[in-house]
Amino acid sequence: MIDRSRIGFRTVPTIARVDAWRVRLFCRAIGETDPIYVADAAARAAGHPACPVPPTFLKAIEGEHFSSAALLELLAVPMRGVLHAEQAFSHASPVYVGDTVEVSRTITDIHDKKNGALTFIIVDTDYRVGDRPVASSRQTILVRNTMAA
Repeated sequence: MIDRSRIGFRTVPTIARVDAWRVRLFCRAIGETDPIYVADAAARAAGHPACPVPPTFLKAIEGEHFSSAALLELLAVPMRGVLHAEQAFSHASPVYVGDTVEVSRTITDIHDKKNGALTFIIVDTDYRVGDRPVASSRQTILVRNTMAA
């Protein structure tokens, strides 16, 4: 049984510095070829103060902070039958190479469907650079429960 008393649990914020080599590696992994993400001159020519990060790069930072696996362990959820169902990002302002990003995550909901065969865990993540919010995300984790016969 998933520990629903953890709804509202918020991680202690941690910080991660955005390094150019990590952004380059991320771009290579996802097949991103736009030079503004990896070439400082291209980024500046496009009006950026430095290379911006691709929108989903924040997922990589989130994983270093308090990964979904760590949240599932906190909730006593076995890893078998777990799927990353979806994640949506909302961006308030760009994140750039060289920024220090503060990350915190909150378990905002846990609910069942299909008579308990499926449990959905909703996790909201906030990203800040200094005193300004730069993005947020909402992740849905699906747990396929083994039902007693």
